[in-house]
Formats: sequence, structure tokens, C-alpha cells
Amino acid sequence: MADAPQFPHVPNHVSTVHRAVDILPAAARPSTLSPPPMSRSFPRNAFSAALILFGLILWPILHADRLYIDDMGRASAGYLGWGSDGRPLANVLMEVVNAGTPLTDITPVPQLAALLMLAGLAALIGRRFQLPGSWLPALCVLPLAGSPYYLENLSYKFDVLTMTAALVLAAIAALDPMRGRLQLPRKMLLLLMALCLYQPAANVYVLLVIAQIVAGQWRDTAPGILLRQLGSQIGATLLACLLYAVVLKQTVRGGYSNAHSSIDPTAVAANLAHFWHYVLMTMTTLRGWVLLVLAGVAVPLALIGALRYAIRTWPHAGVGTRIALGLAVPLLPLALLVAPWGPMLVLADPVFAPRVMMGFGALMAASALILATAVPRLRVDHRYAIGLLVVPAAVMVLIASVYGNSLEQQKAYEDNLSGNMVDDVAALRLQNQLDGIALVGEAGHPPIVRHNMRKHPILAELLPVHLTQGWGWATEQLRMFGPVPPMRTIPAETIEQLANQKPDIARAAYRVYVRDHVAIFMFKRNGEPPPIR
Repeated sequence: MADAPQFPHVPNHVSTVHRAVDILPAAARPSTLSPPPMSRSFPRNAFSAALILFGLILWPILHADRLYIDDMGRASAGYLGWGSDGRPLANVLMEVVNAGTPLTDITPVPQLAALLMLAGLAALIGRRFQLPGSWLPALCVLPLAGSPYYLENLSYKFDVLTMTAALVLAAIAALDPMRGRLQLPRKMLLLLMALCLYQPAANVYVLLVIAQIVAGQWRDTAPGILLRQLGSQIGATLLACLLYAVVLKQTVRGGYSNAHSSIDPTAVAANLAHFWHYVLMTMTTLRGWVLLVLAGVAVPLALIGALRYAIRTWPHAGVGTRIALGLAVPLLPLALLVAPWGPMLVLADPVFAPRVMMGFGALMAASALILATAVPRLRVDHRYAIGLLVVPAAVMVLIASVYGNSLEQQKAYEDNLSGNMVDDVAALRLQNQLDGIALVGEAGHPPIVRHNMRKHPILAELLPVHLTQGWGWATEQLRMFGPVPPMRTIPAETIEQLANQKPDIARAAYRVYVRDHVAIFMFKRNGEPPPIR
């Protein structure tokens, strides 16, 4: 048998070159995020994992099948109505999806479309941030739509698709790598479309831009690349905002829209304090603190990352770059605390409701992405990051499950009351001429829901009571079960006089009095605290 061929000795030039690269300063090394090459193959495993996680969030809401606030009017009258709120593209999208007007309830098509978009976004973000494995991208992106506040957005049958599309477009605008001459107008167009679908999505854009900068610092990306990337995003943002200002002037109509779109720069500090107070008051339990810790992780990681990056890059940086490095250390952590509320901070009377809190979910997602990026630099296996992120993911799935069950209970409770009230009106009409009806107080929540609310205070913000005095949606709730006279307002003196009088009809949840041809439904007080908003 022939001897194996003997190869001549080759000097260890390769290892020598590797050692030479290893001792180079960080700024002189090849960039690892410049931006990273985008693989042409779609990350199917990450998509599947995200589909499972987002499905666990969405399924309880889908199963509850409740018409949520505005849904009642759109389901019965089929109107659009988003354009007057500065959301003209929402009108276009829903008219296309619904194959024209009037709109009809096509559940579960919008919800499933939103689910697919969210899973696809998770896969794209995982590829953009070079996250290993299948579950790490899904866990990092889950807070975008798994945040307890976003459960309200997912509850709108007619609006879930428009709001989620806005979120996805804003995220893509933030993640779009710098390529070609059209990169700036492309980002501008994506952000403008997101604003025309749902304005709070802009906060998602801002936070993901910050997350990319912080991730780039942890990966020792060259300062010039990060500055060009940031400049591109700023330019796209300014162009999109200028164009959207024109859209607002042409579309915003009505008292509600005008009241909540007025600008007051002096209100920034008060609004910032109010938004964070709202978060702290709705996240008071241990489960809430788990999510607050996740959201807060980004701040120290951004500070440490900026300091580390400045120290490693400073010796080889020019004057302009050094100024940018010095500013980044305090500004990046502070920006993370302000960015969740974004442009809403300059509004004279912003809406304080879960549906506009998309920025908080984006802050949690940004924290998770920064954590996943920093872990390898700290020489820790990425599986430890997965282990840490499983805990808040479990909390989000738990809250979504409790919320879905509570939503179903609330629907059954108010539907039962509404049917009884419509029947009472029909019976009273046989004996009296009724020109209107009036509600005093609110229907409240059933016992099971009140129990759930004691354990999860945020449910008080997520579970509206349609049968509420002075709320226009009470009429829509009743009309789903039959014709009712117009809603009237009753003077406070009349309400006081009725307190000690015998009702015409007495039920467990309310009493009915007929005065001056008006049927007055007086709900019994249940001692529930009012919503924080």
C-alpha cells in the first residue's frame, strides 16, 4: 500500500494574520454591522416560532369575539371614519380588505393577517440583528404586540389590521439597511404610510432606530457607519413629518380629533410624567414589575454600551466623532425614557389609553434586542438570554389569556343586560309613551371579571363598560338587541328624587323609573374604582 502523500510545512501565516487582527483597536477592525448582509433566504424557523408566540397572545381575544367600542358602530352601519382622525390610509386599507363599503365584520381575516405580519416582522428583525436560533428573535419581538397595552389594539375587529400594519411599516422603516440611492425616500415613504395608518406607530420607529445604534455600539461598528445610518433616519423622519403635516391639514375633522391634535410644547414635561405615572399605576403587581424590569434593562445597557464604545473608539476618532461619542453617553439612555411617547409629548391634550401605548411595547422589544446583542460581547451564551426572556414572555401570555377570558365574560354580561333592557323598554312602551331613555351610572363588571381585575389592575383599563352614562357607545350596545328611543340626559335633582321612590321595574343590576316619558335605568353601584386614564 502506497504511503500517504507528505505535504511540505506551511508557515503559520494565517494564524499570524488572525493574531494581528485580534490586537487591532476596535475602530480598525472590520465592522460587524455595516449593515449586516441580508440573506436572501427567509428565516422560516424564526417565523414559525413567532407565529406560535403571537398566536398565544391573539387567540384568547379572537375566541372572546366581542365587538369592541367603535366596532359596534362599524358592524351595524359599515362606515369608515378613520380619515377624519388623520388616518386616510386606514380608510383605503379597510375598504380594500372589505371589498368595498359598507364595511362588514370579516373576523378572523384581519386578525390572521395581523398575526402573519407580526411573525414576518419577527423573522426580519431577527435577521437584521443577526440573532441566532429560532426562539430568540420571536422572544425579542414578542413585546411589540404582546405588551398588555397592545391587547386593546388587538381587540378592535375593524382596526387591528390598520394598527398592526402601521406598527410593521414603522419597524421596517427603522430597520431598512442603507442601500442604494432610494434608501432615504424608501424610509420616508414607509414612515409616512405608518403615520397615515396610526400615528402612535411613530414611537416604534424611534425606539428601533435607537436600538440599532446601541446594538451597533456593542458590536463595535465604525462610528462613520453609525452616524450615516442615524443621519439617514433623521432625514427620512423630517421629510415624513413635513408631508404628514400636509395630510393632517387636509384630513383632520371633528371636535374629538381637533381637541387631541393641538400642539403645546410647554406640556412636554407634564405629559412625560403623566405617561410614566400611567405605566407605574397599571403595572403595580409582581407580573407588572417583570415587564417594567424588561423595559428598564435597555437604559443601563445603553449607558454601558455607549461608555464602552467611546473608550474603545476615542483614540482613533476625529474631533467631530469625539463630540458625537461624548453626546451619545448621556443622550442614548435618556432617549430611551422619552421615546416611548414620542410626538405625543407635545400635544396639549394627548389621549391616555392603552391603544396609544405602542411605544412601551417597543421599549421592551428594544431592551430585549439590546440584551441579545450585548450577551455575546459579555461572553455569555445566547441561551441565557433566551432563559431570561422566557419569563416576561410567559407573563405576557398569561395576561393575554386572563384578558381574553375576562373579555368573554364582560361580553356575556353586558349582552345579557342589554337584552333585558331592550325587553324592558318594549314592555314599558305598552303602558307609557316613551320619548327617550337615560342611564345613571354604569353596568360595571361581573364578579369573575372583578376578581381578575383585583389580581391584574391593568384589566380595568382594557375592559370598557359599554353601558355607561353619558357614553355614546351605550346606545350602540343596546341597538344590537333591538330598537330603543334616543338617549337623554337627566338632571341631578331628578336622580336624587328617584333614590327613595319605588321603581317601575326592579332587576338585580338596575332599576327602571319612568319620568316625563323617559325610561331611566339606574345601575346599582358595585364599588369599582374608576379607570386610571
